Amino acid sequence: MPTYRVLVNGKFDHPDADTRARLVAGLSHHQAIGFTEDGLLTYSAHLGAFTFRVTLRGEEERDVLDEAELKVMELLDAKGYPYRDVAGKATCMDDIKIRRRPGS
Repeated sequence: MPTYRVLVNGKFDHPDADTRARLVAGLSHHQAIGFTEDGLLTYSAHLGAFTFRVTLRGEEERDVLDEAELKVMELLDAKGYPYRDVAGKATCMDDIKIRRRPGS
């Protein structure tokens, strides 16, 4: 089964003052960059947009995209963070070719 790295982008949808305070308080935990099987949610202090990076396995790219988008929406819903404009892009890691320099 192919492995995909999925990058899901979205926007916070006008969080209220309490939600903004919770997001800012958790900011230090949401600045890591990378892809994990559980997924990493990242955002900056201006609280405009967020990114969710996750590694998933699946046969069809559309199914993997749907799964990643659902994961981030469930995470945001569980924390009570309002969001909109969620959309993902997937890269099949099995299709990536590493070009080596001659003599390396």
